[in-house]
Amino acid sequence: MANAQEAPPARVTVVRLSQTGHVVAALTRAAPGAAPSVRALVGDALPLAVPGLSGQILVPAELLTAEEITAPPGLLAAPWLWSVEVTETGVGAVPLTGAPPAANWSDAAGGSLTVTTSPPAASGTAVLALVHPAPSWDPGVAPKAVLTGALDGDGVARLGAGEVAPSDDALVFVQGRPAGVYVPSVVQLAAGTVT
Repeated sequence: MANAQEAPPARVTVVRLSQTGHVVAALTRAAPGAAPSVRALVGDALPLAVPGLSGQILVPAELLTAEEITAPPGLLAAPWLWSVEVTETGVGAVPLTGAPPAANWSDAAGGSLTVTTSPPAASGTAVLALVHPAPSWDPGVAPKAVLTGALDGDGVARLGAGEVAPSDDALVFVQGRPAGVYVPSVVQLAAGTVT
C-alpha cells in the first residue's frame, strides 16, 4: 500500500478591507509569489454584491489590500464569511462570528449612522460604513461617503457629520462580525409614507 500524502494547504490571494479585515474576494493563481497589487486585481473599484439586496456597490481600491495567505477550508467557497487578521506571527484568515451590526439613521450632526453590536464587541473595534444611494446592478453605485470609526465601551459607534441622508443605504462592516446592511425603514409612496 502506498503512503498517502496530505495535499499542501492552498495558497490564495485575498482582497480585503484594510480597515476591518473583511475578505471581499478570494482567488487562486497559477503563478506563485507575492499577491498582485489591488489595482491590478480590481482596477479603480471592486463591484461587491450587497447582501440580501438586489444590486452592488463599488468599493474603492483605496479601501482594499491584497495578500497571499494559506486558505482554510471553505474560504474560496464563501469568502464573505472570513476576515484576515495580521498578528505578530503572520497573516491568516479567521471566520467571522456573531451577529451582523445594526445601523440606524440619526439626525444628530446633520445626518449620521449609529452602529450597534449585540452582544457588544470590544471597545476600539474598527467600523467602516459605505454610505450610498440604493444599489443597482449595472455598473453598481459608488459610495457617496466612507465613514470610519471605532466602537465605544457599549459596542456603539456614531459615524458621520452630515454625510448621511435619511434615504441613504449603507453597507456596514465591524471587525470580526459579518457585514450588516442598513436600508431606511420608511418607504415613500405616492399616497403617503409607510413605516
